[in-house]
Amino acid sequence: MEFRFGLYGAGNLGLSMAAAIGNLGETFVGVSDTDPLAARRGADLLRCPVFPAPSLARKATALLFAVPDDRIASLYEELRDFINPKSLLVHFSGALTSEVFRGPLRLSAHPAQTFPYPRLGKDVFKDVYFALEGTKQAIAFFLPVLERTGARTFIISQKEKPLYHAMCIFASNLVVGLLKYSDDIGLSLGLSEEERRGSITRLALETVCNAAESGSLEDALSGPLVRGDKETIIKNLNGLEKLPAQKRLYRLLSRRLLDVARQRGVPEKKLKEIEELLL
Repeated sequence: MEFRFGLYGAGNLGLSMAAAIGNLGETFVGVSDTDPLAARRGADLLRCPVFPAPSLARKATALLFAVPDDRIASLYEELRDFINPKSLLVHFSGALTSEVFRGPLRLSAHPAQTFPYPRLGKDVFKDVYFALEGTKQAIAFFLPVLERTGARTFIISQKEKPLYHAMCIFASNLVVGLLKYSDDIGLSLGLSEEERRGSITRLALETVCNAAESGSLEDALSGPLVRGDKETIIKNLNGLEKLPAQKRLYRLLSRRLLDVARQRGVPEKKLKEIEELLL
């Protein structure tokens, strides 16, 4: 089925998604945004007109809602009387389900990717996973479009959506929290911002790259745990004595990694001794 796409929200995600779909040769009939400059930028990129929101709802047969989460439901309600009941409705929120829409062709398609700026290059969605939640018919229509961009997909239920989003928060937002805890330690050492950022982000980047390239989170683990180095762990804990939050977090995360160290061949006797230190 061929769609005539319309984009609501010409922000970073919206432009990235629309550009990828446009590169497939799909037709965009228009763009709508409350910011006239953003709308014009999106229209120039997609080579289509800017339309008022109701007009775009009438003209397009596939509406992409790339607006902030707290705007999706209200925008849809404003447009319900103008939307063809057979139109495909897609939003990209990780937290909201497709139930913000009505009708047989409603879909949530959340990419496990960040968009701090518009990603407009070729193959930008290659191997990016999308979590799809919606009606079977909507998934059947939109999934091939995503696959043609190089994206990968999996399907989740409405009930699973909050837990899925929590998974993404752990892998993205809370990583920043962990880096901030690390940054606080560097600050206590008197390191400059450049020294802290350079040390911390390089280590984090290398670890994540190792996990991605090896195909295993377990293979990315390095340091005293995987060596069964009890004495170094004792020194770490002693060094964190004046930073109780970091000390608690060190113990918590290290306990989660004991099984990884076990898989990597650390003797059980050493692991038991280390586990006692982490209680």
